[in-house]
Amino acid sequence: MKSLVLAAGFATLLGGAAIAQTATTTTTTPSAVTANTGGAFYTMPAAGAAGSMPMSHLASDLDDKDVYGANNEKIGEIEDLVVNSDGTVAAAVVEVGGFLGVGEKDVLIGFNALQMTMDGNRMRITVPELTKDSLTSAQDVDLDTLFPDHD
Repeated sequence: MKSLVLAAGFATLLGGAAIAQTATTTTTTPSAVTANTGGAFYTMPAAGAAGSMPMSHLASDLDDKDVYGANNEKIGEIEDLVVNSDGTVAAAVVEVGGFLGVGEKDVLIGFNALQMTMDGNRMRITVPELTKDSLTSAQDVDLDTLFPDHD
């Protein structure tokens, strides 16, 4: 209920601003977006041309994304990201093998090995040098041991 009231109030404010505009106003697209992060600012790069690959992504956009290897074969899906203390993304935790949640294992793939491209309007992640067999035979990573404080 509170959300509905807030949404209605926000819509009213936006509607009032639209009525107050004059016929001579022009609309421009901002070239970048700046976010205040507690005193440190980050400026998002300007959006690319329509249909081009965005320069930045949210980590949540990668969660459960299929990963494709050699021969365009699905080799697993991203379950998590490993972030270094300096803020760089070191690796992707890729879940491979199994059936209906049984027999799956986690493998670390260096983040710089992932190739992100656009397939229509959807992101596609590939690691051309890997195959399903190479991941299935790769060493399993025990996230509970490596990261004891993770959820």
